[in-house]
Formats: sequence, C-alpha cells, structure tokens
Amino acid sequence: MNVFLSYNKADKDVARTIGAQLKLSGADVWFDEWEIRAGDSIPGKLDAGLRAFDTFALIWSRHAKRSQWVRAELEAAISRSIADEAVRLVPIKLDTTELPALLQRLRYVDLPDGADVHRAVMAILGIDSERDFLRAMQMGIEGLDLPYGYFHGYGIAFGCPRCGAGLRSLRGWHETDWARDDEYAGVRCEECGWNNGGEV
Repeated sequence: MNVFLSYNKADKDVARTIGAQLKLSGADVWFDEWEIRAGDSIPGKLDAGLRAFDTFALIWSRHAKRSQWVRAELEAAISRSIADEAVRLVPIKLDTTELPALLQRLRYVDLPDGADVHRAVMAILGIDSERDFLRAMQMGIEGLDLPYGYFHGYGIAFGCPRCGAGLRSLRGWHETDWARDDEYAGVRCEECGWNNGGEV
C-alpha cells in the first residue's frame, strides 16, 4: 500500500503518528517531513507523491479547511480517483468541520482531537481484525531490522521520542522509594533529558 498523508501543519503531530504506525505496518508512506529535504523542489516532490499513491489519507480539521496546500492536494487526489477507481480517498476528521462536498459520500474515520490513532490506521489499511493488525505490525517491525532495547518500567524503545537520538543515547534507570516501599524504573535520554517510566 502506498499512502499519501495530506494535512495542515497545525495537525502535524497526529499526521506523524499515523504515518509512523502505517510505516510500521509495512505501508509506503508519503509524509512531507520524510520526503522533502533541504534543496528539494517542493512542487516537484509533491507531484511525484501525488502520482504514486493508491490511498490518499486526508487529515481533516478546521486548519486543513483553510489550507491552500491541502486544497491543492485534495483536488489532485479527486482527479486521480475519478480516473482510477482503485484509488481510495480516506477522510480522517479531527473535529466537527464539515467535509468538502465531493467527500461527503465517503465513509470517514472520526478521530476527535487525534485520539485513537490505532483505529484510524486500521481503517486506512483496511484491516478489521486486531490480530491482522498485530501481525502486520510485527512483520513491519521485523522488516525494518532496527536495533531496539527493552527498558524495565518503560518497554521497548528504538530511540528517544523527543529528540530522535538513537538507542546508544538511552539509559535505563532504577530507583527505590524506601519511605513508600516502592520501586520505579524506566529510561532516559542522555542527549535531551527526556525521561519516562513507572512503578515496577
């Protein structure tokens, strides 16, 4: 599956999370932050992405409605879907903003405030079963062949979610609260200071 993510920059965090889960599930994802580098032609890269997708995921919100870029991407996607019935348009609504008239006949994913991204990703992939989703995620992760670490109190980590530092910058920690007779563990990033964990 080749997914083009269309969104407004105000909704970038949700778009990035959706894109990451799609990638982990084995989909090819066109996400501007990952595709357009310094010195690249923005219109050229967009044109290439809009010619290659088979699924257009529109992250729709009050911000997207006002965006000229989103409007242009949507127009290109609608043109492709008219010419090729195999192309899917998947609206993902983050708020109550009404969908454009040409999309109102489509089934959309309701994702208020970006909650339950997992459900949106399953809808984009066309997966109904949790088992099928987990199988796709496992195969995607294995295919990436990334180094990872397990940190007691936190879980599996590939890198720092705040600054993007690699596994070598992550350190596990363990502390005891003698007054409460509790133990805590987790992971911290030596580059940016990010820290997470919990009671063990």
